[in-house]
Amino acid sequence: MFKQIKNTNIINTLLALLLFLLTNSINAQNKQYGVSLSNNVTSFPVTGYTQLFYSQFHPGLDAFKGWKINKSEKNQLEVKANAGFYYHRFVQTAIRIYPSLSFYKTLCKRFSLGAGIGGGYAMSFEGSEVFKLNSEGKYEPKKKINGRSQFLINFEIGGQYHLKKDNPNGARIFLALKTFIQGPFVSGYVPLLPVNSLFLGVLIPVKSNKE
Repeated sequence: MFKQIKNTNIINTLLALLLFLLTNSINAQNKQYGVSLSNNVTSFPVTGYTQLFYSQFHPGLDAFKGWKINKSEKNQLEVKANAGFYYHRFVQTAIRIYPSLSFYKTLCKRFSLGAGIGGGYAMSFEGSEVFKLNSEGKYEPKKKINGRSQFLINFEIGGQYHLKKDNPNGARIFLALKTFIQGPFVSGYVPLLPVNSLFLGVLIPVKSNKE
């Protein structure tokens, strides 16, 4: 059903998308940096979010650099360059690199809610031992160091808590629920792998000196 996607095509698409976002954000004066911890569970997109709070724990660590691309304080449009990884025992260790576009609306001086979309690249390493058939007709363990290049599509919703009530552009704590669609995962069996993630982290804005 799904054609094989070459590694070079995935990487070229990611680089082109990153270049587009960064080029169109070059004049953005408000930059921000963030780091977060995450829990990641393979489950049905969105409706499986509740499992993140009780069923399993598959840890991850992520970081991003973002740019605010409009001037409104109540309605903020942001682009981000995200990178991170997570570990799921017996399934995979996945490195994720993806740009995203987010919209946040300030509800009051302390809280804002938003949503976003993104897409990019994943490098997946097998979480269990895999065997392959050698030239002698015998099965031998496949090296785990060999990763598989895959594409990512993601959707997210989240909220931010402003640490200083009178400074809407100051440091914030954020919580986000994200769904990642990763593929091709296992051709003919699980071509697309949905992963729901819960992110909890801190965001630190850095204002440019340019006027």
